[in-house]
Amino acid sequence: MLQLEKFPFEGGIDKEFEFMQVELKGFFIKEKLMYFFKSNLNGMSGFEIVLPLKTEDAKYVYVILGWIPYDFKEKFNLDFIDTNKEFIVNGALIYSKERKPLIPDNEYSASIWYLLNTDEMDNFHKIESSSYILKITDQNKFENLLIEFEPSNIRNNHLQYAVTWFLLSIVILIMYIYYIRQGNTENEV
Repeated sequence: MLQLEKFPFEGGIDKEFEFMQVELKGFFIKEKLMYFFKSNLNGMSGFEIVLPLKTEDAKYVYVILGWIPYDFKEKFNLDFIDTNKEFIVNGALIYSKERKPLIPDNEYSASIWYLLNTDEMDNFHKIESSSYILKITDQNKFENLLIEFEPSNIRNNHLQYAVTWFLLSIVILIMYIYYIRQGNTENEV
């Protein structure tokens, strides 16, 4: 887990910390609530709830608290967050996304965003934050939010891959030799 002293608060295009597990302490700023339009893993439309976190040394990091369904936006409130209480949040770092031509413009009046870009968020909220966004991975952190994080369990068995490719090359070699011999016997007849 990455320590706070080594957290990459200063900007830049270095993505070496992306997907690293981090623990941060700080105070959420409820007035800067943002809804990021996003489908969940089941394909339902909704919003990721994002708030800036002000750390002990007055640095800012945007935190993805979780996901809510599209219809729940009007009923959603942040009563479960006390701005006077220091929170400890654990999660994975995501690097700020770049704007592409087909991404719609943000709807600032409705606080609906379409791109996780820290520069755009900083300009709107008049703060200076890290280029990384913290995505909470603890399923039980906030009860009324869906926290979607599915770690992959992809096996990485290099010996099995090596044996598979070796056997495949032997089969191809045998087929090639057979093909060459078939060509030679046809020429002799």
